Amino acid sequence: MTRQLILMGSGENSPVMVTPHQNAIKTLGKESKRVNLDTPYGFQENADELTARILGYFEKNVQFPAQDLHARDLSSSAAEEVAKADWVFSGPGSPTYALKVWQATGMREALLSVLERGVVVMASAAGMSLGSKVMPVYEMYKVGDDPHWLPGLNILEPATGINAAIVAHYNNTQGGTHDTRFCFIGEGRFRKLEEQLDGTAVLGIDEHTGISFDLDEQVAHIFGKGKVTLRRNGDEKVFETKTTVPIDQFRN
Repeated sequence: MTRQLILMGSGENSPVMVTPHQNAIKTLGKESKRVNLDTPYGFQENADELTARILGYFEKNVQFPAQDLHARDLSSSAAEEVAKADWVFSGPGSPTYALKVWQATGMREALLSVLERGVVVMASAAGMSLGSKVMPVYEMYKVGDDPHWLPGLNILEPATGINAAIVAHYNNTQGGTHDTRFCFIGEGRFRKLEEQLDGTAVLGIDEHTGISFDLDEQVAHIFGKGKVTLRRNGDEKVFETKTTVPIDQFRN
């Protein structure tokens, strides 16, 4: 089990994800080239602080250090270094910011090249950018844009054969008095978004939950605290944690 695409709904740098991270990196060995791609949060004032936390987590908790790759704006040349990596991680921030930078800098091709031999781990915002369509979360939840999709990097489909929009924080309850499921936007907006999909599935990943697509064995492993949900044309399949299923079950 070497070639893997791993998606996490949240909690990517929490204690519950230490073992999944370790298991993925162990398949590559200590001498593998491991990088953190800082794009999704690269526009934030505390970007350096976030990078330090992420690198500290992998060094101290996971015990497999990684190097940081600056890819924070449209002038980034990090794609060439990403293409040389064996393991790439990226996580929190804005899905649409990551999408904009990665589309402009050739990151799609670089990440696909990593998947030819290694592991790509994408969590929360970064993970959402990999689908065929991307939910502009902040633009809807904070700015008030009407529900709509953007074309995604579409790495999930060539890697696994699954045509889907990835929705992290699927079971979020942070709102308390209002509905923040489906990555904060709530059920009302989510249903309007589903109407626009025209056959594209939704791959919903609960918080502190992940799915590892083993591209060699053609199976998917569900791990963490929650579930993974596949919705297509109103039909729903729910995959429980600690289960392994053929990837075919997500295609059909």
